[in-house]
Amino acid sequence: MHEITSHQVGLAKFDDVPCVKGFDRISKGFPAYLSDESGFSTDPFDYLFFPRGEAELAAVLREMGRKGITVTVAGARTGLVGGCVPMGGALVSLEHFHRVTDVYYAEQADEWRIRTQAAVSLKELNRMAMRKRFGGLERSGDRSARMALTRFRDDLHTYFYPPDPTETTASIGGTVATNASGARTYRYGPTRAWVRGIRVMLVNGEVLDIQRGTYFASPGGEFVIYDSTGGACSVNVPDYTLPRTKNTAGFFAAPQMDPVDMFVGSEGAFGIIVAADVALRRYRRRICVVQFVSSDDPAIALAETLRADTRLRLDCLEFFSERALALLRIRQKQDPRSLGIQPIPADAGAAILMELVTNPFARSKELETLEKVVESCGANPDHSWAGYTPRELGRLKTFRHLFPQTMNEIIAERKSEFPGLHKVATDLAVPNEHLRDMWEVYVSALDEAGLEWAAFGHIGNSHLHVNILPRNMHDLERGLEFLSSFARTAVRFGGTISAEHGIGKIKSRSLSSMFSQEQIDQMRAVKQAFDPNGLLNPGNIFG
Repeated sequence: MHEITSHQVGLAKFDDVPCVKGFDRISKGFPAYLSDESGFSTDPFDYLFFPRGEAELAAVLREMGRKGITVTVAGARTGLVGGCVPMGGALVSLEHFHRVTDVYYAEQADEWRIRTQAAVSLKELNRMAMRKRFGGLERSGDRSARMALTRFRDDLHTYFYPPDPTETTASIGGTVATNASGARTYRYGPTRAWVRGIRVMLVNGEVLDIQRGTYFASPGGEFVIYDSTGGACSVNVPDYTLPRTKNTAGFFAAPQMDPVDMFVGSEGAFGIIVAADVALRRYRRRICVVQFVSSDDPAIALAETLRADTRLRLDCLEFFSERALALLRIRQKQDPRSLGIQPIPADAGAAILMELVTNPFARSKELETLEKVVESCGANPDHSWAGYTPRELGRLKTFRHLFPQTMNEIIAERKSEFPGLHKVATDLAVPNEHLRDMWEVYVSALDEAGLEWAAFGHIGNSHLHVNILPRNMHDLERGLEFLSSFARTAVRFGGTISAEHGIGKIKSRSLSSMFSQEQIDQMRAVKQAFDPNGLLNPGNIFG
């Protein structure tokens, strides 16, 4: 079935929606809403809305539509491409959409699922799932919901939500809208793999509530969306083929695809994600290992060997380059408590961080295999850190996340002299066979140019974040030129210009380096079908 019908939600008065009017009041009283983690600057906008539910959100969309005013949507504002930064018009914050509304067992799929509103953070969702406590859900008037929650609590296993972007304060709505990923994507895939249903408010204020597996595009690649009055729009799925890498560039497209996947990763171009059904995974004991090696090349060789060994099922496989460790070592010397761990070894040139499910209290087959693989690559298993208690795992996770934070602090200090300065970071992924090719392109170009840079990231997915740290505006200009060149090279290798951050506003100019004009026009046609007047999240993806 490829015909879907939206429906109306309860009515609310537009004048009752909490709102701050006027850019002066907004910028002075609510400065956090002027940007996201990218630092991308907003244009002046006139309204900041805080709807307290779907009825109020629908009232805002209908009134803004009547007046022809554009609407940008903000969640936790942790994005890195300016997606929630307004270009005039109105900004709608979904922060009041913060409830888990159901926990249920899907018999056919043999899995527990949670229905959560958009503003629930990943950190909060996992805290609730692992503790099996869901606030107001315990007091729900729905008897079946209370019975399901009791069954969940009686289940002897612990559960977690696998998607693991670097920023755990990111919201469910934002991560679904961007198909966010992170370190655990290596084993568990991106957010898309865990979304089982979606509730989306369209620009006309009506809602689509879709469960995965219910609808599919026709053999000709079409969906038909009916509204509550019988009006219809036809949506044609683009016919391009996406790269066989981790990817968040462009709209998802596949033959006879599920409409859930049309909205996951769409960056709010088609509608506002107000809730999602996500699947949980059983949590098992695990160990995290940071293996130090002499330099970058042995680290890459170790990662390739670990990736190829089918005996090991690693949850994540992460890389720290020589330059990244050097910067962290400097930070640790300046503030020994900043990393919360012992000093980074002086002779550690680079590192591979990995996490695997195993019993840390027994001499497991997995750990024996890991040691043999490490030794076969000329590294010493004793020259490593390991952790398995919640506290130790938390410290090693902090260690991994402190590198991007260190980059941002360096740039913040330099901005005092050069206000327009910002870091230049790649988000490129290539097929595994081109990992070394891409690395050599990075190293030779940046070293020859004399730019300051460091790299870390998801080497398991051949997705490295190379961070250029400009010392002045001239460095910034050159760094941006290199970024464009690197993107073209990644595409030539069969990769993507955006593996996990999306396109947003910052990368819209790069879209043409990956897609032809005809393919971009196909994307625009999907946007036009859902949002004919271009009022929703303007500037995202297409600039």
